[in-house]
Amino acid sequence: MESLTKRQRKVLRCAVQSYIQTAVPVGSHYLVKTFPLDCSPATVRSELSNLEKMGYMHQPHVSSGRIPTDKGYRYYVNHLMRKSTIDEQSDQNIRSRMDSAEGDVKRVVVEASRILGQISEELGVVLSPWLSWAVFDRLELIGLSYGKVLVVIHVKNRMVKTMVLEVESDFNQEDLYRTASVLNERLHDLTLEEIKHSIVRRVEDTQEIYRPLMRRLVESASHLFNFSEPLDIHTCGTQNILLQPEFSDMRLLESMFDLIDDRTELIQLFHRNIQKTQVTIGIENQDDRLVPFTVIKTVYRRGNDRGTLGVIGPTRMEYSRILPLVDHIARTVSEYLS
Repeated sequence: MESLTKRQRKVLRCAVQSYIQTAVPVGSHYLVKTFPLDCSPATVRSELSNLEKMGYMHQPHVSSGRIPTDKGYRYYVNHLMRKSTIDEQSDQNIRSRMDSAEGDVKRVVVEASRILGQISEELGVVLSPWLSWAVFDRLELIGLSYGKVLVVIHVKNRMVKTMVLEVESDFNQEDLYRTASVLNERLHDLTLEEIKHSIVRRVEDTQEIYRPLMRRLVESASHLFNFSEPLDIHTCGTQNILLQPEFSDMRLLESMFDLIDDRTELIQLFHRNIQKTQVTIGIENQDDRLVPFTVIKTVYRRGNDRGTLGVIGPTRMEYSRILPLVDHIARTVSEYLS
């Protein structure tokens, strides 16, 4: 990404902020009149032209002002944005609403989606916690009848899962003990998600261990280490999208509602491994239906479990206000579920 001069950065920041607030293409006279740029309209016009050539701004029509591109929004979010803070009164209001959920997971999740939608004035989305991030404690192998073994998996501070596996040949107690010992040593303190993706590599050198049994366990890893209940996703604020001027275009509106109705795809969008707040702007989204939108999402926690929450709205989003809001709601939800 090109290096911008100090003045170009200032003009771009003001142009993005102006368009976010007004949804009106930005002109040089308006910027000079509205912001302390300390330069003439002609100079600002020249810098807007330079920013357009570099791909940060776009002029819809020859006679119109300019609007930020996805690249312009990205530069603004990464380098120019000044995040607002959540004031004490807003925090108290959020906590008061969370108190009404009385610690019930589903009620907390539903209330969080409502708070996100109402305060952000975008579409609030909360995906319920999933157990794939729970931490493995130990595994037991118990011989049953010929060729059958009972697998008992313990997850730290939570639950136990049992599953009967059929193995193509018989085994003795020593085979069971040695296989369980190797797995417990190599999988200890890993999350279930990590185990599912790395178990082959972690046991590939165990040729001396009873192979039919180990092979069967590895083949069944995706089922053995799947403790998750069906994922549940909650949304609030569809009406906020209807009020955005961008969506006077019915094609964009249909695209948005098509995505909201596609619960499987929406769950997939938020059920991805992220470690921190993620902002995906316009063409950065993999789903073509999301190209007119920005997706902001982050992780909240319930013990060792994780869930995801965030907002979806037009790329002309009030990033400086919504980013800290999403982070604050995630911290608050984590606190109420701990």
